[in-house]
Amino acid sequence: MTHAHEGEAPQGEPAGGSFADRLDFLCTHDPRGPFTNPQVVRKLEERGLPAPSSTYMWQLRTGRADNPTKKHMDALADFFAVPQDYWSNRGTATTVNGMIARLNELKESGTDPEQLHRQLRSFTKLMSRGVAPEVLDEQLQTLIRLQGAGVTAATLKRLQDARVTEIAMRAVGLSDEGLNAAAAMIDQVRRLEGLPPEP
Repeated sequence: MTHAHEGEAPQGEPAGGSFADRLDFLCTHDPRGPFTNPQVVRKLEERGLPAPSSTYMWQLRTGRADNPTKKHMDALADFFAVPQDYWSNRGTATTVNGMIARLNELKESGTDPEQLHRQLRSFTKLMSRGVAPEVLDEQLQTLIRLQGAGVTAATLKRLQDARVTEIAMRAVGLSDEGLNAAAAMIDQVRRLEGLPPEP
């Protein structure tokens, strides 16, 4: 089965509405990946999650089997850190795939893939609590713009605690000049606290 998105840059749109398309997208574009079918099966087993056989995984990913069990769907959603309704809700899949595309932009700039996976898991939890996906997507766009303004991956790694994330959220909508000024102010505060501008 040929997938429409193969060979294309991830744009955040699932190639189709099928389970196979979405599973293949995750295997191909997960910031920690890409993953082969046996790799996904092994990692599910390592985490104690219900794992399909490698053959069944291949069948699911290529559309030769279209009857995944709920336990396998939930395990795959957990492994890829996506909402459980990712498989059945096209809107959720489109939103999450867009986030994954943006996370991969950060990956290309040098951000640690495991950190990006944790960020996706955090976004999934926030969405389950009712946070609008658009707000999270704006935050991601801001992080990308911060990197473009010279804030390094090492600096972004510190954006894990809630207070710093709140600061990043408040930067949404700032111009490039504003983001440059904010980055300069952060460096100034680091100097006042006896820290180098960049770690």
